[in-house]
Amino acid sequence: MDTLPLIKVELIIEVSFETFGQVWYTDENGRPWIKEFRGNSWSKEILLKDNRKLGFSVFLNNQFQSKGQWVSLIKKVDNELADQKEFKIDGDKLFDGWFKLG
Repeated sequence: MDTLPLIKVELIIEVSFETFGQVWYTDENGRPWIKEFRGNSWSKEILLKDNRKLGFSVFLNNQFQSKGQWVSLIKKVDNELADQKEFKIDGDKLFDGWFKLG
């Protein structure tokens, strides 16, 4: 029996300041998830049978209304950069998002 190798997809968030927020993504079965995170980074590894589109976005807290900050959403497929977007945070709001990749 021939089996196809699994495709490793990494979803990564990098933030220029310490914060907390929520991440929305779809898993290997297409189910949506919302997870909370704290800090300046978050990552999730998903193994797929086929290369399909995964939803991925983040909602951030900016309680000190820091200006000139940024958030970067990164998608790697089999350790290769597949997509990346960087968003500037204006600092005028306590919460910013949903920043979306893909």
